[in-house]
Amino acid sequence: MIKIGYFALIRELTGKKEETLGHFSTVWDLMNSLCDTYGAKFRDFCIDGGRISRNVNILVNGKHIQHLAKEDTPLGDGDEISIFPLIGGG
Repeated sequence: MIKIGYFALIRELTGKKEETLGHFSTVWDLMNSLCDTYGAKFRDFCIDGGRISRNVNILVNGKHIQHLAKEDTPLGDGDEISIFPLIGGG
């Protein structure tokens, strides 16, 4: 089982703060499943041209997937995933 935390706009799109789901091989597999579950608005925000959008930050056990294997980052039992939008400031 993996624990997923949703933050800011992602929380609004899912209607959940967090959830626990079964096993997924990679971050990409997880995101595709979440797109199927949460629909077009979630997919449009999170996926861009067959890749995870640069508007979305995903951490696996506190490490950004860009510093791991990106979409191909493997997931295992007990992993904690955080998904949140890119936060800009000015």
